[in-house]
Amino acid sequence: MRIRIITPVVKGVLGDDIIPSLPSFVQAEAGWLAQGPPSIECRVDSAHAIPSLLDAVLAAAADGVDGMVLNCFLDPGIGAARELTRVPVAVPAQSAMTLATTLGDRFSVILPAASGTPMVVGLADAYVGRGRLASVRSVEMAVAEMRDHKRLVAGLVEQAERAINEDGAHVVILGCTGMCSVMKAVTTALAHHDVPVIDPTTAAIGAVVSQLMLGVHHSGPAYALPSWRRRGND
Repeated sequence: MRIRIITPVVKGVLGDDIIPSLPSFVQAEAGWLAQGPPSIECRVDSAHAIPSLLDAVLAAAADGVDGMVLNCFLDPGIGAARELTRVPVAVPAQSAMTLATTLGDRFSVILPAASGTPMVVGLADAYVGRGRLASVRSVEMAVAEMRDHKRLVAGLVEQAERAINEDGAHVVILGCTGMCSVMKAVTTALAHHDVPVIDPTTAAIGAVVSQLMLGVHHSGPAYALPSWRRRGND
């Protein structure tokens, strides 16, 4: 299975360790934008990223990939991307949140910055219902600072502990696709709670793999272009 992991920012701020360890049958390719924001931390960043992101989706489809992940937790451009292709396309927040609802009643999301909270609440409401979201917490670090793994792990563990103990979270989602490099450390630190911790990039890759194994993709009627605009990248 050949899956293109399109991170919708220009290369440089995030490191090269954004793709998690995967089974040998999954061939993951990293993709970046030629033009766009250095990170996505608000609606403005998301809007700036979408035009180049859609170009990258078309290029990946033309290149014959089996599936794609739009690798940002704020899920920019997902509806438009699915209109452009019938190749399976998954996004981290939707994949992580739907997975979380199969693992516990309520989940919490730990973001880099609290400014993303309204967007995450809106995504949760749309994807799984507001009642499944226990809380949104943040470590208050710019994405550019997340290479400081020691500080990042300490902040994630602290906020996850509070989400579990104070907010009643049964599942914790790491709310940024730049956090997969610290996933093992965070999971180990929280192991005594017996609470699942979800890396959203891995969840999105798993969603694509599941669709490919089932031989399905997103619904044509749900993601339809006008009949007079022929889709050339199915």
